[in-house]
Amino acid sequence: AGGAGEAGGAALRGCFDALHRLGELAAFVESNAAERAAKADRGGITFGVGQVLRHRKFGFRAAVLGWERRPEVDVSGWDGVQGLPSGADQPFYRMVPDMGDCVGLLGGPRGVRYVAQENLEELPLSERAISHELLPHFFDGYDAASGTFLPVQQLRYWYSRDPLPDTGLAVLAAEQAAAALDKLSALLHSHALDARGAGLLEPLMLLLGAAGSAADSAAAERAALALLAAHPSGEVRELMRASERSVEGDDLLAARGALDEALDIDAGHAELFARRAAVHLRAGRPEAGLSDARDALQRDARHFAARTLEGSALHELRRSEAGPFLKLPPGRPAGPRCASCAGTTRRSTRSRRRCGCTRGRRAWCRTSSRRSGRGASWATLEGGPPAPFGG
Repeated sequence: AGGAGEAGGAALRGCFDALHRLGELAAFVESNAAERAAKADRGGITFGVGQVLRHRKFGFRAAVLGWERRPEVDVSGWDGVQGLPSGADQPFYRMVPDMGDCVGLLGGPRGVRYVAQENLEELPLSERAISHELLPHFFDGYDAASGTFLPVQQLRYWYSRDPLPDTGLAVLAAEQAAAALDKLSALLHSHALDARGAGLLEPLMLLLGAAGSAADSAAAERAALALLAAHPSGEVRELMRASERSVEGDDLLAARGALDEALDIDAGHAELFARRAAVHLRAGRPEAGLSDARDALQRDARHFAARTLEGSALHELRRSEAGPFLKLPPGRPAGPRCASCAGTTRRSTRSRRRCGCTRGRRAWCRTSSRRSGRGASWATLEGGPPAPFGG
């Protein structure tokens, strides 16, 4: 009996280990694809990755390693932002400064800067060659002919629409990497559809109830949510992704519109109702959120994210109604951590910041010390530069 119990425990541990690895792979693919999609629209963006520019106010030169359409941190009090025509309502660029300029103009070494677009100006070709110990973490080299730094493969993948010099093999490698990730994403989705069709959602629910730790429970939850979200229609999947991007940009009307369009295609997919319920709740419409959450549960009573949304809507409406709940490990919520995230299988960096969820963005190449050992991590960029000289 003891041997059988140990064998069963080992098998259970193997299941959770496999779910952890699968979840990491799926999160890696999804987060990189989402970042690429977010950077596909360059409307309002003046500069691109690899360009070397000068700060109008503080005079230092720096190379662009990334940009956001609007700042992801509160920059309203930064001295570099105050007095600008657009203030904080403009694109911001993450930049590696020239170390000599930092010492001479800012009083000492500096790391990555976070700079408003209106504070940047172009440089003559002769002044674009800069140096900093962080440059090799983000760039493969410097193209003297164009005065542009050549971004590493991950940045080329994310910022595929940014103007870059055609360096032949580097461009081909970036295109091949994009094609490989697209194929991997399609393969993962195909397996999710196959698993759902084979009735593997029920065993996943049993694993969810048997989880002995929060990490194991989260792995089983992610896998179950992936099966619940899987849909054979590419058009429906793209509308779900469009809705996610709209939520990240706080355009809840567009998010709802995309889900409405998806529901016109397939009104039987519970995940679509759950996602629209989350949008309604975020927009302050608990009645509509409750209705959609219950529509999702009518279509699939196993949809625990919809159950969480139903509870959130009832809480907002100050009502209490009894309903069946899944048996989960003590201390583990029945779904994502908040109504803003419930009903979706991917959480953006910006959404996590607003709602308090803490799952981090996974990097792909040498921009992550975890994966490359090169010592530079996106975590070093999230806070932006301290004042003074901020923005």
